[in-house]
Amino acid sequence: MAALAVLIWLAGCGQQQPEAEENVAQLPPLEQAAIDAGVIPDIRNVTLSGAFERRSDLGTDRFCAVGNDENGYQIGMIAVFGPETKCEGLGEAERDGETVRITLNSEESCSFSARFDGVELELPGSLPEACSSYCSPRAGFEGVSFYIVGEGDAVARSTSGRDFENLCPGG
Repeated sequence: MAALAVLIWLAGCGQQQPEAEENVAQLPPLEQAAIDAGVIPDIRNVTLSGAFERRSDLGTDRFCAVGNDENGYQIGMIAVFGPETKCEGLGEAERDGETVRITLNSEESCSFSARFDGVELELPGSLPEACSSYCSPRAGFEGVSFYIVGEGDAVARSTSGRDFENLCPGG
């Protein structure tokens, strides 16, 4: 009788385990296939820590983040619109999946949410008025995007700006 009870208990445990695994963040089949093929990164396994850039004829836009998802990030960013025209600021960020909550705090406090897909960090097309305190006339962070060029805190710490020698000096 005790053996039967143990078998029933074990059978019940065996049935619960696959169900528990199914509840772990399931992705749509097409997205999972793209991850498995190496076409796109698995956002669940990437970090924001690193250096990001986007080059144009006007200059190089840069973003860097030092830290981790658990404790947050120290960030810096610059968007260049020519030799004298730019936006540049320092602050903090928190990441939740593809959403990155950025708060610039080296001038007026400016907070907004950006999108990060594991390769590109994309700022929204509309930002709070306080964000203009980081910019010269006729410049703005609106709609700027950056692509990862190096992962990790060490790479992020080597990111330079104009007003700030190191956009991400600590962490």
